[in-house]
Amino acid sequence: MGDYKNLPTWKRGMSFAHTVYAAVEASGAKGTDAGTRLRKAAVSVPSLVGEAFLDLSGSDVTEALSLAETKLAEVASLLTSEPALGGIPEADRESLLADLSVLRAELVQLRAAHSGETTH
Repeated sequence: MGDYKNLPTWKRGMSFAHTVYAAVEASGAKGTDAGTRLRKAAVSVPSLVGEAFLDLSGSDVTEALSLAETKLAEVASLLTSEPALGGIPEADRESLLADLSVLRAELVQLRAAHSGETTH
């Protein structure tokens, strides 16, 4: 399937994870459970995209991409409802959620392209 590091979705996922790490650090939530969960969920996204395109085939690709979507949903939930992450400025939170939305759409398209589904 090629080098996953050339996939725009993997690159966007890595950039997103770096941005999440910086937001958690700047907010002072680095040592909190919520900060740790947020960072782990964010870094899981490009990891799962890479895993999907390493040497997996068939339903394994679709499963890994679906898991990446689930991790994005976890990030969104934490960003919007976790009090311990209240130190993340609203503008940064909105920017992260916008980036997350773009990344989610790319994952849906990738999964659909691989599985033969149609997207809305």
